Amino acid sequence: MYPVLLDLGGGLVIYSYSVLLALGYLLAYWVVSAEVSRRKMDPTLPSTLLLACFIAGLLGAKILFLYQNVTLTEFLANPARYFASGYASVGGLIGIFCALWIVSRLKRTDFQRVLDIVCPALILGYGVGRIGCFLSGCDYGTACSLPWAVSFSEKVVNVHPTQIYDTLLMALLFVFLWKIRTQNRPTGFIAAVGFVILGTQRFLIEFIRETTPSFIEGLSQAQLVALVLVVVFGIRLFQLSGSVLRKQTQS
Repeated sequence: MYPVLLDLGGGLVIYSYSVLLALGYLLAYWVVSAEVSRRKMDPTLPSTLLLACFIAGLLGAKILFLYQNVTLTEFLANPARYFASGYASVGGLIGIFCALWIVSRLKRTDFQRVLDIVCPALILGYGVGRIGCFLSGCDYGTACSLPWAVSFSEKVVNVHPTQIYDTLLMALLFVFLWKIRTQNRPTGFIAAVGFVILGTQRFLIEFIRETTPSFIEGLSQAQLVALVLVVVFGIRLFQLSGSVLRKQTQS
């Protein structure tokens, strides 16, 4: 593990997770800016989205992490300790969805259109952030004996490098979404495809991850959120596909 990227002394430390998280946000900002420019939309939209998603994403990730890992008594005894580190990516995703909806209302822009613009950027940022998780030694998988299995300092056994699985799959998904974004697709199609695949991937990979169980036996909290993604955006994808087929039939 390489949780500390640079120790400048005097208590000033640069963490690898923080650097990769920042890099993920910057790449996401570049992707959104490129797409907003291509669509000839409000040029202030990318900066507004970046700020809103940054705040809401960190807040959502922190709240869910605290809910999953810390009791109220522990938190009240030393709140500074728990604010310093620890995030849950699923909570961040929920926060980002809320931020996107609020920004779309404030900017009077179609929420589905905003989702289409942000989805590829979000996928890319998530994949980059997972590298930070790998360097920090968190969100690792269950024990395995595969040739590429890794061992973290607190784990004496080899485990699945699920963070790297996530990064590789998100890279492929980003390339796919970036390629089809210029095709003549109905509003909401890019987001529907992206989030259905993301939800399916997250649901499946949870079976080989050290994770937080939910109130449903055999399923994690992240899997429940992933199922919601698949169902909601799966229905949207079905609706859009049906609309396209009807237009093709009529023409």
